Amino acid sequence: RRVLFRSVVALAFPGDRVFTREGVIEGRIGLAPQGVNGFGYDPIFLLPDGRSTAEIPAEEKDRISHRGLALAALRPLLQELRARA
Repeated sequence: RRVLFRSVVALAFPGDRVFTREGVIEGRIGLAPQGVNGFGYDPIFLLPDGRSTAEIPAEEKDRISHRGLALAALRPLLQELRARA
């Protein structure tokens, strides 16, 4: 019942320059829905501490989600590219 969600973001430029970054969150699939926040799989995606992602505050979910982690990993690259421009 273990599960892993992976999100990959890509930044592409002319001339075939492509940068990718990824974010991963691991957990397990619950036996029954828990919580009322979120959407999709949130009520059955259990974090290591036993809470579902439908039971945590939005701010916490944004910090630990695979999508948020992928975008956060892209931030240093964007800052570097901006500094070079």
